[in-house]
Amino acid sequence: MEIGKINSATISSIDKDSVTIRLADGTLLSMDKKEMKEEYTEDATLDVFIYNDNKGVLVATQRIPYAIVGEFDFLEVVKVTKDGALLDWGIKKNLFLPSREQTTRLVEGESYLIYVLYDDNTKQIIGTMHVDEYLSDELPTFKRNDEVEILVTKETPLGFKAIINDKFQGLIYHNEVFEHVCPGMRTQAYIKGVREDGKIDLALQKQGYDAIETITEQLLKELERQGGFLSVTDKTDSETIGNKFGCSKKNFKKAVGALYKQRLIDIEENGIRLL
Repeated sequence: MEIGKINSATISSIDKDSVTIRLADGTLLSMDKKEMKEEYTEDATLDVFIYNDNKGVLVATQRIPYAIVGEFDFLEVVKVTKDGALLDWGIKKNLFLPSREQTTRLVEGESYLIYVLYDDNTKQIIGTMHVDEYLSDELPTFKRNDEVEILVTKETPLGFKAIINDKFQGLIYHNEVFEHVCPGMRTQAYIKGVREDGKIDLALQKQGYDAIETITEQLLKELERQGGFLSVTDKTDSETIGNKFGCSKKNFKKAVGALYKQRLIDIEENGIRLL
């Protein structure tokens, strides 16, 4: 049994308002039927989230919180007290953020970057704002164009900081952002490179030939959608190209050149035409 995480369970018995589930280690827990996504029969297997209720009793639910133990997310402050704050966690019980784990004065209704952990001292799941302490100091083993999941955390003069796979921190440079990006956004990204010091550069599009191949596919689909003609040329400004195709003007021109060499398009004075 892993408290604060997703566990596999088997339904042992079913009553009028609740079911009894058996976890892998043999632990039996009662679960309110209101916490189930659908009806199950006895011996059925299901995934449940295990946590302590307000009385400290272990309970199970099929409702998954915004972040489980070991994950980061932006959570909204529901209430601030002298002992800490209560955060909207996405389940019936709010997540407790102790005063000692806060790094700034909190405002009710605002959202803050939180790491969820299991506190061995209190035997409770809590949040912390000391997020840097829970990022890995291991040397990443990513390769160029590896696909990762990121949580955008902060905008800086250089670009946007992001947490990668709930483990590492990376950066997307401003001049490589061709779509709307903001803190709190979760999306897929690609590894642009890992420096010798372990710092990770990210991109929202694939790099190199893979990037060009993706853009050519986009261009062909857009040409078909627009009846075979697009009024974009090598004189079209970078911002328009970035907004329309999510790429740099340099990569756009490479993609157009690749399609032209394959004799799939013709380049005209006012745009490109599908052949």
